[in-house]
Amino acid sequence: MTAVTESPARNASPYATTPPAAAPAARNAALRTVYAGSFTAFVGLSITEIVFPLLVLGFTGKPMLAGLFGAIQFTAMVLAAVPAGNFADRHDRRRVLIAGETLRAGLATVLAVSLAAGHVWLIEIYLAAAILGACQPLSSVRTLALRAIAPAEKLTKALSVQQGVSAVAQLVGPGIGTALYAVNRSLPFAAIAAGLAVSALCAVFVRFDGRPQAAGSEAGTAADAAASESETAATGGKRAEGPFAGLSVIWRHPVMRAAMIFLMLFNLVAVPLDLVIILQAEHEGVPTHYVGLIIACCAAGGVLGAPFIPKLHARLRPGQLLSGFGVLVAAGCAAMALPLGGFWMAGWMGAIGFVIPAAQVLIDVLILQQVPDHQRGRVLSAVMTFMGLGMPLGAAFGGSLLQVLSPATVLLGTAGALACVTCYALAQRSLRRSQWPAAHAAATEADAAAAE
Repeated sequence: MTAVTESPARNASPYATTPPAAAPAARNAALRTVYAGSFTAFVGLSITEIVFPLLVLGFTGKPMLAGLFGAIQFTAMVLAAVPAGNFADRHDRRRVLIAGETLRAGLATVLAVSLAAGHVWLIEIYLAAAILGACQPLSSVRTLALRAIAPAEKLTKALSVQQGVSAVAQLVGPGIGTALYAVNRSLPFAAIAAGLAVSALCAVFVRFDGRPQAAGSEAGTAADAAASESETAATGGKRAEGPFAGLSVIWRHPVMRAAMIFLMLFNLVAVPLDLVIILQAEHEGVPTHYVGLIIACCAAGGVLGAPFIPKLHARLRPGQLLSGFGVLVAAGCAAMALPLGGFWMAGWMGAIGFVIPAAQVLIDVLILQQVPDHQRGRVLSAVMTFMGLGMPLGAAFGGSLLQVLSPATVLLGTAGALACVTCYALAQRSLRRSQWPAAHAAATEADAAAAE
């Protein structure tokens, strides 16, 4: 990496007028633009998570049909992930991001207008779920944009800031959504459209090279070369190519495979939790306009937890972090089944949210950082595929259970199932013994020491 980035400086003219700090300053401006787009997009998406279930429940009164919305959305995401990842590895990722955000903003605008006019059918809401899910893999290339802008030595810090931005957005989004929904059903969808439109504009204005770095190209970094060698060694000396390269890379790597199976099973069980918690809060007499605040406490925990990512990564190995996360969520589900009121539920949601940023950055470091740039779109889509495989079944099954069982009973069952999933993670020898990549370990140790 040193040879690539520093050799031009040695040969530069002594009369050059561009100061050495210009590039970092430009990168900082680009990073701020990406963070701004991320914030508005995440606000919009966090509103959808609370508003769409409320909308379907308001139309039908049936939790099973509210769960069907999530099932359709996640199914579309899984089906679109592989072709979207293959597309992102062959086209300018900046343009892919713009297209995905613009399409989602247009969809939210149509729904806002339809609701304001009073002409919305349930089938239209389910069609919106399919389009939102299909666009998710396109918009997820924002993670790759961040990697293209942030300096390699600051990548962990940039990812931590991104998690903080996401947590703040998820903190304010549900409250905004429920408040606007209480005034008029069309208003939250107008807010969603505005947030996604701003995100698309930020992608238009930010400047970075969104073209994937070809294998062996001069533009590639030493880190990409090391990742390419690591990926080749992990797959038995064979380079995975083609649309399913990402799935192949993950499946052949023992640590990646174990982590992805854990997260797939975890999502299978945990994906309907928002709907269960909403109904449990209503069952305990929590006013509707406070339900969004309980959900938002998870994001509040994320805001507090994002600065602690380096410390958690420095003190816990990947397998320990994932297992600890599973234990905490299982304990939280069991605790929220107790009829102790909204404050009790809010506290547990905050505790769960505290660990989520560290677990999300783990995925980026443990997987995306280990593959070369020209494969990252497909590997990112493979991650979404693995994580999304259990979501449609989980959303539909959770809604069906709520038709016949109380929310408290479903929460207790969820706690037991998550405990079993965590036992699977603890049983995987490769995951238990896994270590952080050397560069990430050094960066987190330095960040943790600086924080102290």
